[in-house]
Amino acid sequence: MKNIDYLTFGAHQLGQLKALHLEGDFDSVINLLQGQVTSDCGKLADGEGQPSALCDEKGYVLCNFDILLHKNLVLIAIDDELESIFLNEMGKFAPFYKVAIKPIDITFTGWIRKPHEDMLPNEQLIIMADDAQVSLLASFNNKEIVENIEDTASMSWSLNRKLLEDHIIQKKDSCKFRPHELMQHISRVSFSKGCFRGQEIIARMEYLGKQKKQTALVVHASKEEVQKFEIIGQTLSGNGKYFSSCLGPKDFFNF
Repeated sequence: MKNIDYLTFGAHQLGQLKALHLEGDFDSVINLLQGQVTSDCGKLADGEGQPSALCDEKGYVLCNFDILLHKNLVLIAIDDELESIFLNEMGKFAPFYKVAIKPIDITFTGWIRKPHEDMLPNEQLIIMADDAQVSLLASFNNKEIVENIEDTASMSWSLNRKLLEDHIIQKKDSCKFRPHELMQHISRVSFSKGCFRGQEIIARMEYLGKQKKQTALVVHASKEEVQKFEIIGQTLSGNGKYFSSCLGPKDFFNF
């Protein structure tokens, strides 16, 4: 069975995601983000969000999140346990750009859709893969969500993203791994946008380094098998299987 066969297509109510609004002149907001986060915020556009990360000066990932535009607002969609890390780190630099970072009362609905499936107005495409696309809708009012869409809130949004090889860290993983170890250099790092925090070390690993470890999705038949691996994030269950983002020697995952 392919990993893609475990995907749960449809809508997911994301109560664990918090919304942060970067308030200020638009260009100043983008300039602030460009100097700190790993993705290229200059490419943000209506309907096109992006997965991103914040690293420290040594290139270790502090937190993961998604960035999107919603009605001309620049928003961060971040797991509630990582919110304080983002606020503390970005708060050091925001005043220099005359930008305020404030929680905002917005709810998120996520979709796993078939490739090129039509999206709702204001929905933001986050990841486009060969077999599926990931998108987010930020809403001030849940009535914006089309009523006839089946809600699969009981299914795990995190599991779907693991299945698409987007290995998101939890608070326990903060400041322990660099993007290449998590395979986040593929989907969350821009190597063409210029400098950002940790960029020099991350770029050296991309162009000069020899990668020794990487994270890969492993499907376990039992809980006992999980204990054999170093787990990134949380092991999730579904369909009688256990799914983990596992860190190990690069050659180990050549299966």
